[in-house]
Amino acid sequence: MPTLQTFHGRIVDLRRYTNVHLYYGRRPFGQTDRYELWIKPPSGVERKFTVNTRTMPARRGHAVSLIVTACKVPQVLGLANWTTADGVNYARTEAPPLLRVYDFPVLAVTFLMMAIIWGDPGMVLFVPGAVTYGLIASAGRAAIRSRRGRHVDRAIDAEAARLGRRGEMSS
Repeated sequence: MPTLQTFHGRIVDLRRYTNVHLYYGRRPFGQTDRYELWIKPPSGVERKFTVNTRTMPARRGHAVSLIVTACKVPQVLGLANWTTADGVNYARTEAPPLLRVYDFPVLAVTFLMMAIIWGDPGMVLFVPGAVTYGLIASAGRAAIRSRRGRHVDRAIDAEAARLGRRGEMSS
């Protein structure tokens, strides 16, 4: 799991963008709303963060702390709003699906390989193998998501203690 960092400051600008879908009646696989936040720390330069979510408990002018991954392009995993004593753990609220699109081509290739190598028994054995793969992949991803959510909760609590705002916000 990547290391988590906090970024504290005041929201200078907040914009919401909603994607328009060209296909009527089809729901997209991913999030359709995103927020672009420009945050200025007490001493420093403004920074832009993008959050793909429908939940934003902050407005322009609010003092916030963001919990982000320590990557080249940081991913926002949590937001603590100290002005309204509200917050959100995006690792829990905006969870990705347990089965992903690339799982289906993997299963198709596996089916073909089992059919080529073992023939008819391979095709029969594919069904329980595919179910087992789906269960293991889903359980593993759920465990990783739960662990990441706990890490973000601890990071929000640590930021509250660092800023001396213990008890103002429940995570």
